[in-house]
Amino acid sequence: MLSESNNKIFFKLIQESSQEEMIWMCGYISGLLFYKKKDFKEIKKKEKKITLVYGTETGNAKNLAFDIYEKAKKEKIKIKLINLDQYCLKDLEKEDYFFIIMSTHGEGNPPSSAKSFFDFIHNNKNLFLNNLKYSVLALGDKSYTYFCKAGEDVDKRLYDIGAIRIIPLYKCDVDYENQANKWFFEILNFFKKKNKKICGKILKNIILNNQEKGSNKEIHHIEILVPNKIEYSPGDSIGIFPENPSIERDNIIEYIKKNRKKEFEEYQYEEKNKISYLLKKKFNILFLSENFLKKYSFLSEKKNISFNKKWKLIDLLIKFPMKNESSLKDLIKIIESIKPRLYSISSSPKVHKNVIHITVSRHNFQLNEKTVYGHCSDFLSKLKIGDKLSFFIYKNKIFKLPNSDKNIILIGPGTGIAPFRSFLYEREAIKATGRNWLFFGDQHFDTDFLYKTEILNWKKKGILYRLILSFSRDQEKKIYVQDKIWINRMEFFSWIKNGAYVYICGNKIPMSIDVEKMISRVIEKVGRCDSQLFIKKMKKEGRYLKDVY
Repeated sequence: MLSESNNKIFFKLIQESSQEEMIWMCGYISGLLFYKKKDFKEIKKKEKKITLVYGTETGNAKNLAFDIYEKAKKEKIKIKLINLDQYCLKDLEKEDYFFIIMSTHGEGNPPSSAKSFFDFIHNNKNLFLNNLKYSVLALGDKSYTYFCKAGEDVDKRLYDIGAIRIIPLYKCDVDYENQANKWFFEILNFFKKKNKKICGKILKNIILNNQEKGSNKEIHHIEILVPNKIEYSPGDSIGIFPENPSIERDNIIEYIKKNRKKEFEEYQYEEKNKISYLLKKKFNILFLSENFLKKYSFLSEKKNISFNKKWKLIDLLIKFPMKNESSLKDLIKIIESIKPRLYSISSSPKVHKNVIHITVSRHNFQLNEKTVYGHCSDFLSKLKIGDKLSFFIYKNKIFKLPNSDKNIILIGPGTGIAPFRSFLYEREAIKATGRNWLFFGDQHFDTDFLYKTEILNWKKKGILYRLILSFSRDQEKKIYVQDKIWINRMEFFSWIKNGAYVYICGNKIPMSIDVEKMISRVIEKVGRCDSQLFIKKMKKEGRYLKDVY
């Protein structure tokens, strides 16, 4: 509708114009609308800005930044590189993707080249970066008290002022190459996955544990039929965006219909704007982050939201309703997206044609005196044969098999067996001459021996040169895989001394830490040498590799 004054001008112009003049005006307006529409499309297609910055004191961060910059260019990622002492601080609010390499100097301080940036983000109380997506690579030295503190502070501050952390903070010791490479490959996969979503179909979903005999675990073996020409290698993972449970979605929809009916109806016109679609596929409505809770507190009537509690969106809406002046649009603006979960591929591309296998533990824990299941593992556990599943391939260019003539030691209790199943199928298929030694463990032999038939068959055929099993609860005193490493310490040290590759996969805490402590003990007691230097040398040679979670 035109305003009253414009309405008078419009009708006066029509009355005083000839037919030819009115035809010209129609054509002019049509052309104007066309080009405005075209301009809007061009704006939508505008490429996002990707910036890599570094703060350096000794030059390590600078050298690393230039190395990553060159790698990104080879991968056809359009990225801008700049030293933080030359960065225009006002541009920060205009950035889309912002990657930071930050060293730590002195007593946990940022390097001098990054001080202005550091002070700007910490002292500017009006700074709010809810459109910025970022990740930090922190460089440091573990022998100092304030290891990687400057990078940690930057990472936390950006998160606190609304920026979206797309890749977790990476902290690097003086031998930073492996961690830095892993950080870069996470960045690479983040951008590649945006255009390479794959739609597969569930072929099989079975529980590997014998629950009838009393297993308290629920680990699923899932097989996914995929289109032709899907490329992956042993050691890679798939990334899955879980859907939200229907009961949670329905509860939120009922609440919005009841309390904000008019606003709700406005979102039902376009398919991809429908609240039901957004709640199912896009919005994180479970286990809300502290960052989201802080933003929500500004929309709420009450401000005393506990950040120490795990909230679901429906519980938050009921206990802390939004103010009348706050809109559904305001809420939608701050809701975070569902983040993908990574699962190691447990199949081999040479053996399992057009099918990908994953091994998934249905995680559960107690929350507010109720048993709650992990978002993605619960979603996957309920998939039926024929259901469709969208995912992307996460290329792990570090956790890879060596040449076929090299010996490997695989340490993977529980679901840590997943990538090693892929490794062993692959080594069998290519007739690798290197020897394979597997350490596997879980709670009970009878109920929790994952892939038992396959593993014992590999031992029988000689694919596994050594197989060491450890079922912690089959005897009074618990015995874990690290205890079996100590029992076999003489041979273990002989293998790693003579060039064997060590792979560790499974829970980071406590498993991987306990295993690493034991390996260090073996090196010091059997090899009578400095375990830190020995492991550091193995890492430099690419012979000590971990994939832990």
